[in-house]
Formats: sequence, structure tokens, C-alpha cells
Amino acid sequence: MKQPFSPNIEPRHLQFTLAQNPDKYWHSGSDVKTYHFNALAIFLPQLEKMLVLSLKKGLRDVTCPTLRAEVASLVAQEAIHGRAFHRYSEQLVFQYYDCPKQYSLWFFRGLAGILNKISNTFHYALSAAGEHFTAIAADLFLRDPQWFEQVPAEHSAIWRWHCIEEIEHKSVAFDVYQSVNGNYFMRILGMLVMSLFFILLYIKPIWFMMKQDNKHKSRSFYQRALQYYWGKKGLVRALWKPYCAYFKPSFHPSKQQNEYLITQWKAYFNSHSKEQISQGLQQAKPPICEL
Repeated sequence: MKQPFSPNIEPRHLQFTLAQNPDKYWHSGSDVKTYHFNALAIFLPQLEKMLVLSLKKGLRDVTCPTLRAEVASLVAQEAIHGRAFHRYSEQLVFQYYDCPKQYSLWFFRGLAGILNKISNTFHYALSAAGEHFTAIAADLFLRDPQWFEQVPAEHSAIWRWHCIEEIEHKSVAFDVYQSVNGNYFMRILGMLVMSLFFILLYIKPIWFMMKQDNKHKSRSFYQRALQYYWGKKGLVRALWKPYCAYFKPSFHPSKQQNEYLITQWKAYFNSHSKEQISQGLQQAKPPICEL
């Protein structure tokens, strides 16, 4: 019998269409910003696969009916995300760059081999850590519109949709880890290992793109990157505090009070057609402001 979905976490099959010949530096004409989101698009399908593999195991270990339904919903959402970002990177990134695609395939084969050798509990610890990364980034991108200023509407739509659903299921992997009596030490070890994974996953495709564009020798590129990540409103500086919150013994994802960011969106999703939702996600001023 198929595990039913949770009514609070809904897998949504939406269609996103990109321009036939998108600009190479599609994010506000910036190489640094474009590389950042391209790198995320390249490795997100692999991360989603890891989470799906992990939490399918969770369906065997979790007995609580409510949590099982949430796991089934998360697995369905992540599978949809993985396919969406695979298409996204195929249309957007790989028509300009060759190496990241090879790297992406290499990574997943290696990761699948590693995951088969570790305990289920540590697997869940890695998944909880990975979900924390995506949840805090989603919170930042939805909360502050500066991250998608001067971005084509079709791009902001897919990222906004992804952020909404990441916040929607932000607690599930963590709850699975707790349900199997995962301890604090293993949770922190999982975060440290996942942090290393994220750095490698993120930096390598950026380096490939930099080299192919001959940016790796550009001093001005590094100056712009430093400002983007570590400037007054830089990405790393904005994410550092919520990242560190994970290391508190009392941490739980639900303590990040951001449900209001998605409550109105979910009401909009439930009262409009798929076509209207896709159009609404593309608007510079989200239609939820009108509800």
C-alpha cells in the first residue's frame, strides 16, 4: 500500500519554461551572481537524490503515522525538485559549460557508494544537515528581495517555488533523525561532514565555469566575489548566524519562525490553477500581497 502524503506538505508539479537562448550571465549581468546560482542548480539534483535515498530508508525506520506521511511528502517534493533543476541546468548551464555535467555524474556515483556503507542514523544526520542548509538559504532568499533583483521572471519563479517548498518541509529530516534516537554528537558530526560536502559541491563547478570564462586570472572578479559573499550584505555573512544555530543542543528547525513567508503562498497555490501559479511566481511583486 502506498504511503499517503501529509496534508501539510504538498508535492506540486509545476512547469517552468526558460527562454530559448538565455543570457550567459542571466543574473543581473553579473558573473559572480550567475556562477552562484548555476552552481546550486548543478548540485541540487544530486543533493535531492541523496535526500530521497536517505528518507526512503526512513519510511522503514519511522513508526509514527504523521511523520511517515511527512516523509513520503518530502520524498515526492525532493524528487520533483531534482528533476526540475536537472532540466534547468540542462537548458541554462550546460549549453555554455561542459565540465560541470561530468563532475555532477561523478559525484553522485561516489556519493551512492559512500551512503551504502554508513549507518541509517548517520545517513539521517547528513540529511538533516543538508535540509538545514537549504532551509536557511530559502528563508534568506524569500525574506530579502535583493537576491533576485534584475533577474528574468522565469528564473525567479523556479527559485521562489523551490524556496517555498524547502521551508514547508524544513523539519522533516530532523524529526526523522530524532525519531531514531540520534544523539547530539552524531548530529554535529553530520553537519560538519555535510558542510565539507557543500563546499566541495559548490566550489568545484564555480571553478570550472571561471576557468572556461578565463575569470580565474581576473583580480576584479575576486574582488566582486569577496563583496558578494563577505560584504556588508554578503551571502555568507547573512547565512552565518542561522547556520551556527544548528550547533545549539536545543536546536529544532521549527524554532526558525518563518512560516509566515509561505502561509499566504500556500493559500495562493490552493486557490489557483497551475498556470496561474506559475505566472504568479514570476511576478516581481508576488500576488500574495493582494490576498
